[in-house]
Amino acid sequence: MDFQTSVLGRMSGFLYRCRADENYTMLDMTDGIERIFGYPVDEIVGNRARTFTSIMFEEDVPLMDEVVGRALESRTDWTMEYRIRHRDGHLVWVTETGGGVWDEAGELLYLEGSIINIESLYQRIDEQTSGMRVTASKTNEILQSLRYLKLLAVNAGIEAARAGTAGSGFAVLAAEMRSLANSSEEAARAISHAQRKAD
Repeated sequence: MDFQTSVLGRMSGFLYRCRADENYTMLDMTDGIERIFGYPVDEIVGNRARTFTSIMFEEDVPLMDEVVGRALESRTDWTMEYRIRHRDGHLVWVTETGGGVWDEAGELLYLEGSIINIESLYQRIDEQTSGMRVTASKTNEILQSLRYLKLLAVNAGIEAARAGTAGSGFAVLAAEMRSLANSSEEAARAISHAQRKAD
């Protein structure tokens, strides 16, 4: 097996060459489109059975048009993430790196590039952020508990004042409760703020 065939067979995606039209009409594609996404090459090349944009998540098509358009204007490559709908219906996140190819007269001939499945990466990110969301909810619960502790400390201080000298020890305890609640609340708020920035 030759080098290119061997490497492309391991690739979780495909290479393409297409026209710069509204459907990104495919001129050529490697067989990763079928292996990874379930669509035979001959269904998409030349729009024989479906267009490339028809297998994209429809909300991502305008973004692609914008990113590709800007890159062609500046004659630079583009990299973007979007979703392709697998033949069985579920959406798969991909990253595409591509660029235009021009002739010697400066006329745009076609677009070409690579499209790689990054769904597993998105799943790992989602798992990590779900853990952060659980922690954030627990932080909110802690903040509620600390507010209640502060209220108890205030009430304890009032009762200690009413008891006069007999309540002096209780007053010290109430002051310590307030101090603990305040410092803990500051720490919890800092954690909550850091989590929101990370999101």
